[in-house]
Amino acid sequence: MRNIKVKTLGAVLAALAIVEVHAAEAVTPGEGSLFKGLFGDTLEQGYGIKVSGLLDMAWSRNNRSTSDEREDGQSNLPITGMSDEGIEFGSLHLFVDKPLKAHFVPRVTPLPGPKPEQADFGFTFETNYGRNAQYARTYGWDMGWNMNEQDAAKARRDKDRFLAIPNMAATAYLPYGPGFTVMAGVFGSSIGYEIPPNVRAARNPLPSKPYAFVSGPGTVVGALFGTRLMNDEQGILGVELGPVQGWENMRDNNDSKSLMGALRWRTPDMNTWLDLEFIVGNEQNDSFSDVQAPTSRVISESDQFKQHYSLNGWHKFDDRWSLGAEVVYGHQEGDGKRSTIDVVSGPGFDGARWWGINSTVTYKIRPDLAFSVRGEHFSDPDGFVQFPTTFGARGDYNALTAGLRYDFNGHLSIRPELRYDWFDAREHDRPYGNGRDRDRLGVMVETLFYF
Repeated sequence: MRNIKVKTLGAVLAALAIVEVHAAEAVTPGEGSLFKGLFGDTLEQGYGIKVSGLLDMAWSRNNRSTSDEREDGQSNLPITGMSDEGIEFGSLHLFVDKPLKAHFVPRVTPLPGPKPEQADFGFTFETNYGRNAQYARTYGWDMGWNMNEQDAAKARRDKDRFLAIPNMAATAYLPYGPGFTVMAGVFGSSIGYEIPPNVRAARNPLPSKPYAFVSGPGTVVGALFGTRLMNDEQGILGVELGPVQGWENMRDNNDSKSLMGALRWRTPDMNTWLDLEFIVGNEQNDSFSDVQAPTSRVISESDQFKQHYSLNGWHKFDDRWSLGAEVVYGHQEGDGKRSTIDVVSGPGFDGARWWGINSTVTYKIRPDLAFSVRGEHFSDPDGFVQFPTTFGARGDYNALTAGLRYDFNGHLSIRPELRYDWFDAREHDRPYGNGRDRDRLGVMVETLFYF
């Protein structure tokens, strides 16, 4: 049956409405409780090292899949966040971090206050096991591990799980001049308004992700340098810049580095922020012997420049209302020569562009309960950047999503949502229902367990 059953939809809508409305205190976070319960807090108190975990699971259903497709997995595509229908073991994360004592949190934000005068060193480490780890792998790193080298069709059919280490980097703060932070290793790019994983502090209020989430790189390998440029009544301004191997790439296959960076501004009270983030560089595969598709679809003997930008921000109006928004733009060059090949469309690739906009408004009913609505538009006229989740469909994607987050306690949170998507085709493409439809209605209920 291709339609969502009335009882199922009613149950999800009820979940959005029946939470008690009595006053509640903010929950005490449960992150790190398991490790400290087993081994004590000596590691954190004595060395500043924090160990915590997150289990991310969901149940979902859409009205465009068949029963056979739901059995095979990834029948929610091109929707990302949870791609399988039914119950999905999304991801099990282990985090081991030693945060820096600095005036800048790498990849996140500059901080107010005086400049620290002492050098400091730290690190970040994350493992990700589950269905979503398939999208967190890096070429030349965990992509080639035995358990991750699976046939794509079989992995989809059997709903196989993967193991990734998307973060393994050293960090340092050096107090010279204005003070500098350094991060080096494998780490998430943090380009975009919504970024993985779904830790409590992440700006991911809904379980499914916007289309812009897919358009940027997930991980990078390289170094990132940051410093705070301003800290006064006009606000807090920081900048980051560094060379990386490319998009999700440790094994450089075109002998050309990319440049990643960000300009980050905050108001003195940290209630408003604005980030301009980018990654630019040549992203073609130099030869057929080392093709890193679908991340890099272009094969060429000549350099083919790729650029991606995200302008995103957030504003807290008061203790209840907040608004986040993002605009993205990207361009992959192509010289049009017969020797410049797109692995999907063939020889003579002459470039592709994409852009999108999304915004999320959140109303915090009380400290443990918040309601969010997100609207989005994403234009991929060449069917390039959303591939392979959208089967290369060319046109404009639109979506409206509503949901809530309820924290039962410091360990368990639930996030139900209702989402409607529709597609304006450039020609005859249909991205939903395995290539049959141009709109879809889906429901999802996500559980997050922090330990």
